Amino acid sequence: MDASISGLLDKLVDESDNEKQSAGEIIARFEDRGFGPLLLIPSLIALLPTGVIPGVPSICGITLFLICIQVAIGRNAPWLPNKITKQEIDQKKLENAVERAKPYVKKTEKLLKPRITALSNTPGKNIVAGYCALASLCMIPLEVIPFAVALPALGLTLTAIGMTNRDGAFISLGMILQLGTLYLVLKVSGLI
Repeated sequence: MDASISGLLDKLVDESDNEKQSAGEIIARFEDRGFGPLLLIPSLIALLPTGVIPGVPSICGITLFLICIQVAIGRNAPWLPNKITKQEIDQKKLENAVERAKPYVKKTEKLLKPRITALSNTPGKNIVAGYCALASLCMIPLEVIPFAVALPALGLTLTAIGMTNRDGAFISLGMILQLGTLYLVLKVSGLI
């Protein structure tokens, strides 16, 4: 089984002949791969051009939050409500977004290697998941600001890439960007 990020992206688009894919179908395809891919797929969907479709960042944010909370408390398999799992994404738009991302993904993969693995193992993984849950909720209010959702989506994507490849450097970089997301939400809301 291909463990690379580009391999995961290929699996995301190649295993469906339908015009649309439901979120449930996508998540079920990656359940056995661990926390990283389950976090990666919704965060990439929000980061790529599919993230400008109204409602997509909120659905991705809620999905990410639910997955992260379950990982944080130590659940092995994710549960998501039917309202989220039945949401559909246009297959053609998803394929186009994946094709645009592939060159960047292939460059990033060359930088990945196992390091600072404590962040991708329990209990570090559980703490990182709780932290990611907060950043994923930030996607919901940021959806109304053009392109603002890219910051949490990028942070969550880097964290997911790090989790998938047991690379604590990428996890740390993603968490720093997520901290920037929390700051942005607090600043926009006037709390700081």
